[in-house]
Amino acid sequence: MSTFMPLLEANRNIIQEIPRKTFQYGSTDRHKLDVYYPITPSSTGKTQILVWLYGGGFVTGERQLPAPADLGYATVGSFFAHRGFIVIIPDYRLAPSTIFPGAAEDVRDAVLWVKNNPQHLTTSTTPGPTTSGIFLMGHSAGAVHALASILLYQTPGATLPITGLILHAGMHHWDNLDRKNPFFEIVAQHYGGAEHMNERSSLGLLRAASAATLKMLPRILLVVAEKEPEWVLKIDKDFGRELEATTGRKPTSLVAPGHNHISPYWSLSSGQGESWAGEVIAWMKLE
Repeated sequence: MSTFMPLLEANRNIIQEIPRKTFQYGSTDRHKLDVYYPITPSSTGKTQILVWLYGGGFVTGERQLPAPADLGYATVGSFFAHRGFIVIIPDYRLAPSTIFPGAAEDVRDAVLWVKNNPQHLTTSTTPGPTTSGIFLMGHSAGAVHALASILLYQTPGATLPITGLILHAGMHHWDNLDRKNPFFEIVAQHYGGAEHMNERSSLGLLRAASAATLKMLPRILLVVAEKEPEWVLKIDKDFGRELEATTGRKPTSLVAPGHNHISPYWSLSSGQGESWAGEVIAWMKLE
C-alpha cells in the first residue's frame, strides 16, 4: 500500500475529478453507498454498472477512508469510472455487532437499490444504466459476502440482476484454520459460532444450494494476487474445483502479477500495477 500512496497523491486531481454522490440504501449508518459517475459520455446509449465490495476480515472496512489514505476507495471508483462504468461502493454491517447473514443481506439490498433507482444513476454522461445486468465484485471478506448474497437470495422467485460475479481472494472455506489462530474467534463471531463456520462458509453454501439456484449462477471470475499467502491460493484452487464439480462450468481464473493480498486495489489509479484490472474489464465486456 505504501508503495502506491505517493503515486496516488500525484494523481489526486485525476482521481477526484470523477463525480461522487452518496445515497442511503438502508436504515443505519452502515447502509450508505457511494456512486461514481463516468465523465465521458457512453457512445452506445448504455452504461455498465459495477458494484464493488471491500474486504476487512469481517470486522473492519469503510467506503471512504480517513487521511492519509483518504483516496481509498475513490481509487477504485475513479479507475473503473474513467473506463466507462458506473461504480457503486456500499458500506455493510460488520461483525461482531452483526452476524451471518447480515452482511450478505446488505449486499443484496445494495444491489436491489441499484436495480430500483436508475434515476439516481442516469446523467448526461451515463445514459441507460444497465440495472438489469449488474457486475458484482468483492475482495477478501467482500468476496465472501458477494457470493453469499447470490447463493442465499438468488432464487427463481427473487432474482438479483447479477450478470457477472468477480471473486477476488475470497476466504471460501475454513477447513485448516487452527483454533489457536487469533483470526479463528473473529471468523466464529461472524458466522454466529464456531459450529456454523463450515456450513455457512462459501463452500458450505455452494454444496447446499438447490439445483435451481446453481443453474441461475452468473458467470464467475476468480482473481488472486501472485503473492497471496499460500493458504489463500489453496482456498482459491479448492473453491474453483468445487465450483466446476457442482455447476459443471469451469470458472475463469486470473492472477494479478506482482501483487500481494492488499495491494491490487491500491494500485488502481496509480498508473502502475493496473494490468490485472484491465483483464477484469475485458472479461466483463465479453458477451
